[in-house]
Amino acid sequence: DDKTFKFGLGTAIGIPLSDLKASTTYGIGFEAIGVYNLSESIAAFAEAGIHVFKGKAVYGGDAGSVLHIPVIAGARFKINGFFVGAGAGFGSWSSSGTSLSGFLYSPQIGYDLGKIQLLVHYTSGSVTGGTFSYAGLKFFRTF
Repeated sequence: DDKTFKFGLGTAIGIPLSDLKASTTYGIGFEAIGVYNLSESIAAFAEAGIHVFKGKAVYGGDAGSVLHIPVIAGARFKINGFFVGAGAGFGSWSSSGTSLSGFLYSPQIGYDLGKIQLLVHYTSGSVTGGTFSYAGLKFFRTF
């Protein structure tokens, strides 16, 4: 499917790393993606979504979930359905009335099956006092 522009909706799962791992166990999310094919081998993309990371039980109580809103744009290099790319943008994190935000980057690798895109990624955000990172899998249905 060689449409010049594709829009997609999808789901994501994530495993917390770095400072995020200390207070959460896993994440699930919903995302939208737009992919514009600049040529046969290069595409530009933009992603935005909402993720919820389940809080860990700490000292008999719940640490509270962490809400993450990522917005990134980047480029992909494609060959025979496979792609590798990276995006950068802005991430907002909030939990229990506290919010942090900052620069976000996300290298990714995946496969485009035409109407379905599967990708693995590493996403990391620099926030005041630390780094919130996670690795995960995303599934998009494109139109």
